[in-house]
Amino acid sequence: MKQTSLNLLFIAIIIIPYSCTQKCDCYPSPGPDNISHYDFNKTLIETNSVIFATGFQTIASNQNLDSTQMAQLCQAVIDPVRFLDDESGYFFVESNNAWMVAHATKPELIGTYRYDVTDIMGDYYVRDMVEAITYKGYGFVEYYFENPQTENPQKKLSFVKSIPSAEFFIGTGFYNYFDWYYYYKDEADMLLAQTLTKCMSQGLSGGIEMMSDSMQAVTFCRDFIDNIRFFDNQSGYFFIYDFNCVNVAHGTQKDLQGQNLYDYQDSKGQYVIRDLVAIAREYGLGVYDYYWINPVTGNEEHKNAFVYKLPGIDYLIGSGVYFEQ
Repeated sequence: MKQTSLNLLFIAIIIIPYSCTQKCDCYPSPGPDNISHYDFNKTLIETNSVIFATGFQTIASNQNLDSTQMAQLCQAVIDPVRFLDDESGYFFVESNNAWMVAHATKPELIGTYRYDVTDIMGDYYVRDMVEAITYKGYGFVEYYFENPQTENPQKKLSFVKSIPSAEFFIGTGFYNYFDWYYYYKDEADMLLAQTLTKCMSQGLSGGIEMMSDSMQAVTFCRDFIDNIRFFDNQSGYFFIYDFNCVNVAHGTQKDLQGQNLYDYQDSKGQYVIRDLVAIAREYGLGVYDYYWINPVTGNEEHKNAFVYKLPGIDYLIGSGVYFEQ
């Protein structure tokens, strides 16, 4: 378990600067290759909306769900998801004609017509969202909305993305606009992968609770992550294993699905899947270094992967970042 202990130390190092709320001299300064906190949050909400929209789009295309069933699934998936350092990040889903379909923090809005709603500044922000998804399929919208942590209206930047097969769109956003902290590029990529993996673990666990049996759960997981890719080079994807080291779902290597990889070793002799399961089983989350095939290059490359146990089920989900040698 020496490797696991080192992994957990590494994840702690990553989380600490992101959670810090006071300016100091120990962090990266502005520079051509560094990323501001504001720009990181923009990338995070955009990527998070896109990957969940992609999951819902695949489900809507592959499974015979009516609009009510799809709405119920959306609510189940987004309900437990929280992110950002103060947990103020959450999802909402609306129909293309501005009816609230699902909302993680204000369920009383579900079923209400939103097209004529204004914020405290009088802006018709839902109209702006509908216009964005109608003409582009996505977009950023700025408005004032209640922060679930402060219970006060605050300026919010959201990103919305259409789910065409369901005639819905999904959105999420952030409230805190401070911009004094900068990330190194590798740090930002790692934090993005970590946050997306956490959100997906929470969302999939919510969806699995709706499934009637284990085979439905497996199909749901496979469909949801099947078409998800992220990072500029599209090397980001998700994989899911049960605690017996059986691959439940894989975003890029479908031939692994259903296989037991207990004895799999990478080129350095590491028992990768055993170690990932050990981390998830013992700690619930962690980060692990190993070598795996990069789907973009087709080569085995060094990878840092985050894993999270799915709440309520003995599954882990992982994703990570490939690094050039």
